[in-house]
Amino acid sequence: MIKTSRFGWMGLAAAAVMSLTALHAEARQLTLGTMTVPGTTADIVTKRFAEQANEALRAEGVSIVVNDSLLKGAQLSPAIREGRVDLVLGVHPYISGSEPLMGLQSLPGLIQTQAEYQAALDSGWREDLRKVWRDNWNAIPLVEGAWSPHLLLTTKPVKSIQDFQGMKIRVHNAETAQFIVALGARPTPLDAAEIAAGLERRVIDGLFTPACYAYHQELWRSASNVQDWGIGPLQGWAVLINQDVWKTLSPAAQEALTRVGKELEQVMWKDYAANSAKCIDGMRDEGLNVWVADKSQRAALFTPASVEPVNHRWSARAHEKGFDGVALIKRASEAARAVKQ
Repeated sequence: MIKTSRFGWMGLAAAAVMSLTALHAEARQLTLGTMTVPGTTADIVTKRFAEQANEALRAEGVSIVVNDSLLKGAQLSPAIREGRVDLVLGVHPYISGSEPLMGLQSLPGLIQTQAEYQAALDSGWREDLRKVWRDNWNAIPLVEGAWSPHLLLTTKPVKSIQDFQGMKIRVHNAETAQFIVALGARPTPLDAAEIAAGLERRVIDGLFTPACYAYHQELWRSASNVQDWGIGPLQGWAVLINQDVWKTLSPAAQEALTRVGKELEQVMWKDYAANSAKCIDGMRDEGLNVWVADKSQRAALFTPASVEPVNHRWSARAHEKGFDGVALIKRASEAARAVKQ
């Protein structure tokens, strides 16, 4: 039997405490700032990303904690640029006013379907977006996706171009705002937390919002008319990591985050149509009629007279940021046309 003095046991205990302290010091927790948007692609993927990343990063002593109350939606991207959080859910339309490339998909009639959106990304838009995130927001995208199709929820039916006249409609991007002005509507700002009350009090007559957000937030209780006009139907988002934080991670951790992000992005696009349809069908099950504008109605909506001023203004803003806006629109249009053929 090995005998150990009282001081020997104390030494062993001290060593154990020091060992545990060292392990604790090595553990690193990263915060992923997001917002409360249950049932949406962004919410599903953000939470899955944290879960799967934590498994992949276990050996690296790094973990990710999701916080959906830390920041409001419009504060997310600025927070990653300023280094106030380690990761965020960046929302393209929220910053399209200062970053026109984030509003390419909002140009009227340009991108209408999931396939067209993905084709536009593959045509070079993805690299352009990554450059903007890197150079202007000090961020690296780990997952890039899109919200479910944006529908127009209103307190009264909007089934003709004339019905837009005088409507106060909440929009969240500069391109759609300019376009609906040409239709006679009035873009009206309103905080997301005030939407339901705003509809009931007639502060707004309607809003463009993702189908799954509308369904899970039960906005259809306040706006019983649901219309699909194909106006800015797909809007992007990205899970971003601060570049300075990224540089402090080991190569193994960087590889793990990149792999998890790529896998989740593929799954999101694979399930995109089914998940979106489930939310739209859910509103139908609640007794709502989801009205869809046909090709002739959309052709009457997206005329050169209504589209070209928006495109021209967007191209001018893109040029100010160092991009050839005309070439970008042409490239995205050709990519979308190739999908249709």
